Amino acid sequence: MADTFNFRLITPTGVLFDGTAEQVTAVGPLGEFGVLPMHTNFITSLVPGVITIKLGEASFNEFLLTGGLAEVKDGAMTALALEAQDPGGVDSAGAAQQAVAAEQRLATMSMFDPEYEEAAQALALARTRAQIDHLRRAPR
Repeated sequence: MADTFNFRLITPTGVLFDGTAEQVTAVGPLGEFGVLPMHTNFITSLVPGVITIKLGEASFNEFLLTGGLAEVKDGAMTALALEAQDPGGVDSAGAAQQAVAAEQRLATMSMFDPEYEEAAQALALARTRAQIDHLRRAPR
């Protein structure tokens, strides 16, 4: 059996996962990162993307996260997600239409507009949902 570490995925509505993992892969502001057993202490924000929890040889759990924080400390990882959902329930065609609308809205805004950051986040999430089939790593 491969080495494992404790992993918890928590949302405002409760704990979605609490168990051991061989590897966790998520998306931070600088790109995708992976965590393995004995990983150095680390903290980062999470951006919209898929978090993949490798449980064993061919066993995975995946969630679409809208953002949050991840911390690796003393050999354990905790992800605090703003929202999480099963990627299989995402309508990628509908999300592609939302991405186009969000792009058009953002194109008409100034960076100094108070709603700019919210619009940019909405665009990032819509793009992630539109590309969900390409972002998933777990065997289907």
